[in-house]
Amino acid sequence: MSAPFDVVEVRPASSVMLLRDTAAGLEVFTLQRVAQMVFAGGMTAFPGGGAEPSDADESVPWTGPPPAWWARAFRVGEEVARAAVVAAARELFEETG
Repeated sequence: MSAPFDVVEVRPASSVMLLRDTAAGLEVFTLQRVAQMVFAGGMTAFPGGGAEPSDADESVPWTGPPPAWWARAFRVGEEVARAAVVAAARELFEETG
């Protein structure tokens, strides 16, 4: 029996939750996706998107916990962790400026 939908390959991606603690409680930054987008068009989402091959480039400037720390936290290899963190920062900048 065939599936009623197209099979889509899973690809590495990152999402970012920006939280702000205010007197009224926590606030979360979200975006409204463009309705014409293939994936989740029109939905409310956190900033983020797919990892690009260049996100794993070791020459990308780095600040914060090292990739080994993120690798342990994510339970993945350092290259995957580096790409996830760089993708998160890149996508956040692209989507919010």
